[in-house]
Amino acid sequence: MKRLFLTILLIIIGTFMFSKNVFLQWRPMENEYYFEQNGITYIDFKYIAHKLNREFKIENDSLIYLKSEKSKTFIFLNEKVAVVDQDEVIKINDEEFIVNENNIYTTANIISKLLNLELLESSVAYYLNIPLSNINSINTYFTEDTAKTEIDLSEEAIVEVYSLVNSMGYLIKIKGAELPNSYYYKEFSSKIRYIKAYHYSQTEVWVKILFRSKAKMKKTIKDKKIVMEFKFDEVDMPVLVIDPGHGGWDPGMIGPNSTKEKDFTLKVAKEVLNLLSEYDIDVYLTREKDEYIGLYERAAYSNDKNADLFLSIHLNSFPDIPSVRGSEVYYYDFSSAKYRSLITWKMKYDSKKDKATIDDWVSVKKDSIKESKKFAIELENNLLDKDFKSRGTKPETYAVLSYTRSPAVLFELEFLSNPDVEKKFLNGDYVDDFAKIIKKSILDYFNIKEAN
Repeated sequence: MKRLFLTILLIIIGTFMFSKNVFLQWRPMENEYYFEQNGITYIDFKYIAHKLNREFKIENDSLIYLKSEKSKTFIFLNEKVAVVDQDEVIKINDEEFIVNENNIYTTANIISKLLNLELLESSVAYYLNIPLSNINSINTYFTEDTAKTEIDLSEEAIVEVYSLVNSMGYLIKIKGAELPNSYYYKEFSSKIRYIKAYHYSQTEVWVKILFRSKAKMKKTIKDKKIVMEFKFDEVDMPVLVIDPGHGGWDPGMIGPNSTKEKDFTLKVAKEVLNLLSEYDIDVYLTREKDEYIGLYERAAYSNDKNADLFLSIHLNSFPDIPSVRGSEVYYYDFSSAKYRSLITWKMKYDSKKDKATIDDWVSVKKDSIKESKKFAIELENNLLDKDFKSRGTKPETYAVLSYTRSPAVLFELEFLSNPDVEKKFLNGDYVDDFAKIIKKSILDYFNIKEAN
């Protein structure tokens, strides 16, 4: 009796100590669902099928029926064959199946064929995995009030979509998939802030889509393609026009090493445009390359865009005393009588026939002065917060301030005649610093929360 007990015990111990481990989707299976016998590892077929959401039925101990959404498999145990989708026949050996009442055990090789799984084998383990679908591309298209994102897959995958909790947007979980380059990130300047795709695990990819405003989503999954159509709520975004001073044949101020004001004003403007790309602000530049644009044309461009704020960027100069430095901010020096005369002369209006139009120009400009001063103060405060020297905010009658109908400010960043200032613009420090100061001032002015 004792010898028989020891023999049984040794068989049991041998079964669990020396059988290979089994992993399903890279996760270890519990030992109770597989065992080794005569050097062959047998796995609970019914358990695997249920784990993969396959319907599993046993008929008369001789027929096994497997079904998924797109596949049907019949296993005829007596005939020792399996038929997959009526066209593929797989032969089965006696050793490959063990039927024990309502339990069916078979090998990893047979399971992989019948359930269309990827099988990897090492000296210590079997790995059964759903073949991963490659994410071939992520493309986004925009219309005036909608956006559509298409995710193309190489194979079908399990897709779950969730609304983001603390942000506006969606999280798409693609299970049984992989991203060839492991990471995808793209920013947008329109309705979508960015789309980011990354591996949550070896077999699951998460795609995060973050919006600038609320949107309703319609999801379609068809032919290995995930299509998400977004309908956005209407949002009136503030309009900002940035005017990089000078350009083309007009270089502006010249630095000690022959640097040109026109180059630095454009670099700062473009960096501000970049920094504001993730915010709900429509930003336009009066020039995006080295070209000359007249002063009135710059103001007219801003008026055509119905700007809520106009900012002209310049650099100062005082070559007689190169040590002079500091920033200056200007807003329009308004006087009703003088402005009426200016507009009448510039627009060639008739003081009697065009009285209503002239009155409108005067009224709009008068109303803009308070907001112009407000933004000028925002700029000065942010300059001082960053320990930059301010030479004050002042009224002036510059042309770009005269003919803009929105609040308008002209910002003299620094003195290019100062060698240290020129050096810091050349190495990019001041381009970045002033762009960040302008960005912060604009967000403060429009009461927009700065992103972390």
